[in-house]
Amino acid sequence: MSRVVIIGRPNVGKSSLFNRIVGRRKAIVEDVPGVTRDVIEAKAEWKGKEFVLVDTGGLVPETRDEILEKVKETIRREVDRADVVLFVVSTKDGVTPLDREIARLLYPHKEKVIIVANKTDTDRDEELAIEFYELGYEKLFPVSAVHGRGVGELLDEVVNRLREDKAELSYEGVKISFVGRPNVGKSSLLNALLREERVIVSPVAGTTRDIVEVPFTWKGEKFVLIDTAGVRRPSNVEYGVEFYSVGRTLTAIDTSDIVCLIIDASEGVTRQDKRLGGLVERRYRGCVIVANKMDLCPLSEEEVEELIRKDLFFLDYAPVVFTVATEGKGVEDILRASLLVYRDFSAQHKTSFVNRSVQEIVKGKPIHYRGKEVKVYYAFQEDTKPPTVVVITNYPQAWKENYVRYFLRKLREKLGIKFSPLKLIIKGRE
Repeated sequence: MSRVVIIGRPNVGKSSLFNRIVGRRKAIVEDVPGVTRDVIEAKAEWKGKEFVLVDTGGLVPETRDEILEKVKETIRREVDRADVVLFVVSTKDGVTPLDREIARLLYPHKEKVIIVANKTDTDRDEELAIEFYELGYEKLFPVSAVHGRGVGELLDEVVNRLREDKAELSYEGVKISFVGRPNVGKSSLLNALLREERVIVSPVAGTTRDIVEVPFTWKGEKFVLIDTAGVRRPSNVEYGVEFYSVGRTLTAIDTSDIVCLIIDASEGVTRQDKRLGGLVERRYRGCVIVANKMDLCPLSEEEVEELIRKDLFFLDYAPVVFTVATEGKGVEDILRASLLVYRDFSAQHKTSFVNRSVQEIVKGKPIHYRGKEVKVYYAFQEDTKPPTVVVITNYPQAWKENYVRYFLRKLREKLGIKFSPLKLIIKGRE
């Protein structure tokens, strides 16, 4: 598939250009250097030609910062794989020493490179953009990613250089998001599954900021793996990049089929783990609980699971798997468990079967309201993902919390739903 990679120093507008070309706000944009760290991919199209567009972290050639060093490694790998490289600079800043250094790093790939002079908002800016020819590249396009100025001409040049094959980036399959507190090993688990350094991993909490979606196939089954930003307690979240990162994590939960709730086994279930588990339960998402860092935990798997079941009792339907992401141990168990959950999560049952099951449960343990028997006129499965059962009754107000819990437990048994949440809607006959 044809790949177009955007690179440049921090804060020149790479993510703004990415969003402009893709046509939606997929990468986080903030007026702070170094917001993007992981590689963000999306399918783009121009004049009938499809390609994969790749946004990368800001490139700082000389640094001892561990995260930025990993950004450099990631960019080098992406440039090697690219068909076209968009080297983004800023007309507002002019040619900087960092631009010159990056230009030198790109010389071995000179035939792939197009210089994009971003933040060229006016005709006067366009005159200033000419100075970037001194970087030694033939093709230069002044653009304004924010306003769209010049982007069409840039894309004309891009598609002229692309191969004729279709972009093969497919986001079809079971959507699995990796969710948890900062530094519990979400990115390490994703890399272990992919068997490559697809997302940046660092002991520094909060390394992941954007949502990273990666299409993946395992044993013939298609998945979309979603790495998310670590979610701290709300009182600790600062407005700005982290605020938007957390918001996107919550969106990822809502749009996922299955949420892998990652827990640091060496620390046990924390209050924030419980909060995140509550979010998953209230949104009726399928869930796999992943006890990571088992190599650092003095307890056995049985003991760890017992503690998890006690603290996350409301996720009693979620299977528990045990992993050591840094060694790749147990990571495929996440996919096996996810397929079990998805089978129940997407199951559709016949109306006659649902109706009969509901009638049997109510008959086995009747309820009364003001001395009158509560009847169920009709029941059916309204939806899947999650399986949603609607019960039509004469007294909806009689269905108290304790009875609903009992009813759901019995209905799970009747319908054979073991690993998925089950949503119940009680309605009156009117």
